[in-house]
Amino acid sequence: MSGSSSRVRWLINASALLVAGVAGCHLPPPKPVLIYAPTSVIVDPDAPRGRQKIVSTAKNFWQAMALLDTGFVARHNVTSDQRAFSHALGLVMTGQPDEAELALDSLGASTDDTLVRATSFVLLTAMLQYQDKWKLLSELTSEKHAVDTIDVNKADVESWASAFKNVKARKVSFSLNPVTLPLLISASGTPMVTILVNGKPKVMWLDTGSSMTILSSGVAAECGIEAIVRDTLEVATTTGHVQARPAAIDKIGIGGIEILNSTAMIVESQLMQVRVGDGSNPMASIGIDGVIGFDIMSRLDIRIDYVRKLVTFMKPEPIQGKAASLGRNLFWVGSPIVRLVSDRGVPLHFNLDTGAQETYSTDGLVTKTKTRTFVGERRLIGGLAGLQVVHGIFIDELRMSMGGQRLVFRKMLVYAPAVTTFVPLDGVLGSDIGKSGTVRIDATNGLFLLESQLYDEGLKVKS
Repeated sequence: MSGSSSRVRWLINASALLVAGVAGCHLPPPKPVLIYAPTSVIVDPDAPRGRQKIVSTAKNFWQAMALLDTGFVARHNVTSDQRAFSHALGLVMTGQPDEAELALDSLGASTDDTLVRATSFVLLTAMLQYQDKWKLLSELTSEKHAVDTIDVNKADVESWASAFKNVKARKVSFSLNPVTLPLLISASGTPMVTILVNGKPKVMWLDTGSSMTILSSGVAAECGIEAIVRDTLEVATTTGHVQARPAAIDKIGIGGIEILNSTAMIVESQLMQVRVGDGSNPMASIGIDGVIGFDIMSRLDIRIDYVRKLVTFMKPEPIQGKAASLGRNLFWVGSPIVRLVSDRGVPLHFNLDTGAQETYSTDGLVTKTKTRTFVGERRLIGGLAGLQVVHGIFIDELRMSMGGQRLVFRKMLVYAPAVTTFVPLDGVLGSDIGKSGTVRIDATNGLFLLESQLYDEGLKVKS
């Protein structure tokens, strides 16, 4: 599948993901500063809460759209098709996928602007995937490929749509009260919970970086889950493509929450593993039962409490109190994107990836914020493989606002992301975000919040 949704990061040595070359340094190179701790992200307790004003930095229409700046069309002269696209993008950002789907489909069919048509198609596929409308997506992409006569990539979402087009509609049934389960932490720091897969208990990652739920082949066989088509498709990773088979899970149980007819990928068990340390010792590889992807997580209101080691799942409800006034900061545009804002009001967009080991930034963020960097060498002790060394450029300290909260990022690695999205990424929020408190993920209401304590009625878990 395309974008971050198609990655399987546990297949890749964590140290390989984090190594970043230092480009453009003058000789002699500066001596690296030794760092013995990972990125630190904390809520600034002394900063006032509130929605921060965003300053538009776009120079043209398409730059504005890539920055999710739909207000650009109110300040500049644009074509009618561009205005229509901006309106459709606004529907995407305000959590109206059905309306966005209709607007994008109509615009793509009527416009003579090839760039508007192509970009509308990209967002339309994202909306159809988000809503599990696999049959419509399959028909849409079949028509497009018939016209374009291009080769179909087996890792593209279009190929998976064809496999899933006959799967019954997913159904989610909630219990009357929130469901709270013990929080487990994987060797790489990913949050995990024990759920029921066709009645059998399995430990699964909570991974927003995977757009789909994934099972190891061993777990699939044990739970009576078979591939639904003969074709073997592919999952794109940063090191190449990995074979996967499309499947459907009859029943997933998360406490009292029941999910029927979930589409999924089956990946060979030997590939479903996380490697700790430098990966040179085979004993440092730990198998994974599977992954609860964003396809399921986006339908729940989730709170991951790292302090009390609990995960709470509940039905998304209209938000109240202070949270409602802060506005949406979590968007689906083919991958989950979280908006942060610099002290100068510059919008910054991070991929939300709870399956990634570490939060990091990109060169784009350094350019936009003009923050100071230094050459560093991070030494991490852990795992059976011992010492892990990471070389690269680091941001010493950067303050950004997220969902009305002032956050302080320290010792953050600058690294090129392994994925491309409709929105140029300024960084990735990994599994280390929120380790000192509670993380809330509510895609229905477009909220991603980091809290040291749940501070108002809009965030409290109902008893």
